[in-house]
Amino acid sequence: MRVARCRWTVLSLLALCAVAFAQEGAEKAAPEKPWRGGWGGMRDPEKVIACARELQFNALIVNGPVDRMNDFIALAKKEGIDVYYWFSPIARGKELEPWRQHMRPEDEQRLLEIRADKDPKKSGYQSGGEPLPGHHDVLRARLLCFHRPEVIEHCKRKIAETMKACPGLAGVALDYFGYQNYRGCHCPVSEKRFEAYRKANPDLPRDKAFEQFSLTTLVDTINEMSDHVRSIRPDAKVAIHVYPTFLPEPLYGNRLNLDYCCQTVAWFFEPYWPDEKVRRYTRIVVNEAKKHYPRQQGIPFVGVYVGRKIADKPPERLARELRLIREAGDTQSLSVCTFGDLVKHEAIRAVFKDALDATDTTAH
Repeated sequence: MRVARCRWTVLSLLALCAVAFAQEGAEKAAPEKPWRGGWGGMRDPEKVIACARELQFNALIVNGPVDRMNDFIALAKKEGIDVYYWFSPIARGKELEPWRQHMRPEDEQRLLEIRADKDPKKSGYQSGGEPLPGHHDVLRARLLCFHRPEVIEHCKRKIAETMKACPGLAGVALDYFGYQNYRGCHCPVSEKRFEAYRKANPDLPRDKAFEQFSLTTLVDTINEMSDHVRSIRPDAKVAIHVYPTFLPEPLYGNRLNLDYCCQTVAWFFEPYWPDEKVRRYTRIVVNEAKKHYPRQQGIPFVGVYVGRKIADKPPERLARELRLIREAGDTQSLSVCTFGDLVKHEAIRAVFKDALDATDTTAH
């Protein structure tokens, strides 16, 4: 009897283990729901939402007056499309001027040169994306300094106000959380905090310490914003476009504790990124997304301007980029800016439809 009972116990344990492993395997095998997010405006909302429905985009990122956002949310919800509040910490207005980031004199001089450049394409300026080799770029927009407690409170207040005024929002999409000079802030508050960081990390060379200090600030700030969104409404989602570029580590997004991390794999402007760079960035964005936080999905971000003086991406180029992303990333998720250009231009819309239909077919 004892032997029989022992055998029964062992068999029961093995059966339970088998069930547990099967459940774990099923969870790992279960694919994540694709997230397709379009960053754009609310002009002609019916057309925007119809375009999203046609291309099977399930998220639209917008900002504007609260009443218009609520109307837009109501229309989108009828089509099963989520709307996110597009929030950026740009230093607009006199009241925010004292809190803006500071740059070195050579960066300020470069900013004047970029603004004065009469070439519509600004002689290769990449508008916050990775500068061309040998180029010294800075962002034209003035950004707030994330080392200042006043800035953190300002951002939290704006997010809370909008989420409460627009209860139908699916969540918040962050943008422009970066440095105007792509490296770090040099305002008095930042410099003081950096010196304290150096004293706590005496073995790091000054340049390396500044890089780590600046990156830690970015990551901590974004994660604090993400926590804040969830504290207001636990079911709210957080997305981000990692922009402007952080030159010491352009693809740092997997350090962020949020839901949808959009990182650029194909930028707006010529010269378009080499095929191998598109593939490599796509693999990193998708495959390394959960390195630190299991909630995160890595979303390849594609920049598209059509028929503009600053940029005009041809349909065949866009089709190539989307094919490279599909091949390298094995993902149905995608993010694009500016979504309005898909709405306006049928040829570009057709490229996306073909590419995303192909992705869906491959997935099945």
